[in-house]
Amino acid sequence: MASRCRRPSIHSRCFRHPLPSALLGRQRLRARTPLLTQGERTPLPIPLPEIVTANQNIAIVRALPPDARQPPRVTRPRFLVQAQARRAHQPVRYASGVTGTTSASVSPTLSGTGPLHDAGGTSAVASSTRRASSYARTGNDHRGAAAPAPTTSTSAPDAEGRLTELKRALERRRIEALSPYKAEAWERLLRVHNLLTRYPNLPSGFRNGFDAGIPLIERTHTPDNGPSLYTYSHAYLEIVEKEFNSQRYIGPLSKAEVESVIGPFQTSPLSLVPKPGRPNKFRAVHNFSFPRASSAGFHSVNYCIDSNLFPCTWGTFATICTTIWNLPPDSQASIRDVAEAYRTIPIKPDQWPGLVVRLRDDDSFAINTNNNFGLTSAGGVYGSVGDGGADIFRAEGMGPLSKWVDDHIFFRILRVHLDDYNKRRSEWCRAIAANGGRLQDRSRFWYRGETMPSGLPMEFDEDASFPIRDLSTNSPRSPLDAAYTYSSADIDALSHTLGIPWEASKTVEFGFSVQYLGLVWDLQERTVSVPQAKKEKYLQAISEWYTRTTHTLEDVRKLYGKLLHTSLIIPAGRAYLTRLETMLANFRGCIFTPHHPPAGTDADLKWWIDTLTHPSLSRRIPGPRILIDHQAYSDASSGIGIGITIGNRWRAWRLIPGWHGDGRDIGWAEAVGFEFLVRTLLTVSREGDEFKVFGDNRGVVEGWWKGRSRNKPTNTVFKRIHGLLSEYGCNIHTRYVPSEYNPADDPSRGKYYARSLLLPAIPIPLDLSPFILDFDSPLHAHEIDDRKCGHSPTPLPKSTHESPTLEERRTRERQIELWGEAFFHDSTDW
Repeated sequence: MASRCRRPSIHSRCFRHPLPSALLGRQRLRARTPLLTQGERTPLPIPLPEIVTANQNIAIVRALPPDARQPPRVTRPRFLVQAQARRAHQPVRYASGVTGTTSASVSPTLSGTGPLHDAGGTSAVASSTRRASSYARTGNDHRGAAAPAPTTSTSAPDAEGRLTELKRALERRRIEALSPYKAEAWERLLRVHNLLTRYPNLPSGFRNGFDAGIPLIERTHTPDNGPSLYTYSHAYLEIVEKEFNSQRYIGPLSKAEVESVIGPFQTSPLSLVPKPGRPNKFRAVHNFSFPRASSAGFHSVNYCIDSNLFPCTWGTFATICTTIWNLPPDSQASIRDVAEAYRTIPIKPDQWPGLVVRLRDDDSFAINTNNNFGLTSAGGVYGSVGDGGADIFRAEGMGPLSKWVDDHIFFRILRVHLDDYNKRRSEWCRAIAANGGRLQDRSRFWYRGETMPSGLPMEFDEDASFPIRDLSTNSPRSPLDAAYTYSSADIDALSHTLGIPWEASKTVEFGFSVQYLGLVWDLQERTVSVPQAKKEKYLQAISEWYTRTTHTLEDVRKLYGKLLHTSLIIPAGRAYLTRLETMLANFRGCIFTPHHPPAGTDADLKWWIDTLTHPSLSRRIPGPRILIDHQAYSDASSGIGIGITIGNRWRAWRLIPGWHGDGRDIGWAEAVGFEFLVRTLLTVSREGDEFKVFGDNRGVVEGWWKGRSRNKPTNTVFKRIHGLLSEYGCNIHTRYVPSEYNPADDPSRGKYYARSLLLPAIPIPLDLSPFILDFDSPLHAHEIDDRKCGHSPTPLPKSTHESPTLEERRTRERQIELWGEAFFHDSTDW
């Protein structure tokens, strides 16, 4: 066969170790034995091949003789000790079928991040040469794997041997999934605590892989990766090397080789995205939603995955607020973060064809066997494991605790409060059971507690069925730790038993103030605030926004997600996000085309700049506070005016003819009535008061629940109300009442009550003076003109029709909010 000019392979360069000159003549791979399981089974002594090297670029593989086998090493099981430290391994290419892979019943051997190494090249044409295999070492044997190198042989026996070896590696992985979690321990504890019926698939998932909903791939598709793989070349090489080291990638392989072992497959474009706030750090992002256009001729992997089929709990802002509000005095919190959470979850072998990764070299692929960021089901697949682990911690007596994906927050209470706190947990458990137990809202599981005075339910991410236990005598501990029900040592012990791999660098030990969900929670002061670093980061994001006149969908989502998150602390911020929400909606159908911001965006961002430069952005942790009910109502009639009532007292205003226009409609008039009612109540309020008010316009009532309105003039009214409440330190809760039961309906229609019951007059804002007059003011010139023309004010009937368009609009609004929330949590490194 004529020789061909071969382009060196990136992957052979980065994963091959250069051989020292003293070893150029001959290098032998020592036989190894898989790590024994807890039962200390004797592994089969299977030899590894010998690699005979004539130089650095040519390798010939042959089997070791039987007498080269080494006796197995015995590893005794360890339980309830500090979690095993991470250990680095030498770079590997793919796990051989003749060697053992990591057992689900042993502690994880996590990947290293060693330097890249140069090596000889391989052919750019898959059919012209075959890559020599290398072998991944597992267990406690840390000797390096042989450096991969191409072979000059292209004979059929060599090709068959490579495929046979690859099939054996994949078969081994099918039998024993790659995961740090210890299936036997999970199954035992789930059974002991009667949780196996709630999590029936966890033990088998750890052993054989989890269902991610990836559809059957019937035809191979390998779309191009993103250009960032070349822009950030060094980062790409490090990430891919790490995946091969961890054995989550098996390969590299040619397209024909992948198809021969797992059948048709589909890759998803790979890109690298810089991690926010972490220079020179990147996240590998697979676009499992590619292609979006039906004209591509095939569907994306995510196309057939329904996230609602993969629900889990989420420790939302409301859930954390409920937990902290109900903690006894001097409670503490600790933060734990699971290392590479998604990647610790094995996926069922029949779904690997949808996870294959296209590498940067020509005709070069890797079979990925583990869960991947970007899958629609990825959060839910990991979430089921996170939920099961959280419930085991609770069953063992630790808690309360919550999680958001891989971020866990553990709370602990003083032992002196244990009995009282458990009594309250029993009450919550009964209320949750009475309200239906575990509920599902799309892809979220949650538990509904008793209704708070605000009318909203208490939200839980557990059923509160397990009492907190006193674990202070489990092991020696400091006097401070001994005063609490449990300590970090108890978390570590159970984590080691289950094989949960915490990221040590992100652990925050127990204290009175912790940062979680990107916010600082002060358990003693019962406040939550935006960290200074976050404020500076968000101000920088706004500055970067101003450097461009048009913006992509990703740009808008990124900024919107950050500011929406801040609105949890500054609720008024919701009214200053409507322009960005409008912009998000404008991308429908043209998501790749940059757009100009809508009018008013600059003014809203100016408000955000002023707000974020404030020295402190904090609020009291919301909880079940008592609401003051003054029997306060507001109403508006499009033909007459506006009316309010507080108890048996009233006041009214007239709408000046011509008010209806430029976006002002009956919803705007109802919002003005709401504003006048709030202004009147604030004259008799004290700082910290929370009021209940009633109205019969759902757009205003429900719009205030979200803190904003899509209608621009109405949203301007909401902005003024937010400013008033901030100035007085008060809060307002709106409630809907049917029109026939609204006492403010009569004064809004010109049917006035006795003047002796009049409420004090309030100043009308300058912005409203062209459209509104006090009910007893002299006639306006427009009113005089109307009467000359025979037009008398006539109250118009109220609309009771709620069209499907309204429901569609609500669905779209919720989707936009979810976009922002999801993008923030996916792209922000907390």
